[in-house]
Amino acid sequence: MRTQPRSSPETDRCMDLIHQLAGDVVQELHVDVGFSSVALTGRAGSWYAKQVATTAARRMYPDHRIENLLQVTKIR
Repeated sequence: MRTQPRSSPETDRCMDLIHQLAGDVVQELHVDVGFSSVALTGRAGSWYAKQVATTAARRMYPDHRIENLLQVTKIR
């Protein structure tokens, strides 16, 4: 049985901040927070949106290493 990933209020706020700053240009966003790193996965409609996601994650998790794995693709 597959379970939903656990979420925390900080993770939810990070996702909200990314969507607020990048708009609908980031889709299928997942924020995985580890002990010392944050991994962003999903799709971004531009390199700028990808950078905005990194900036938002860094605001929420200033002491973590940010791994931005967002794929830049044309979002339909």
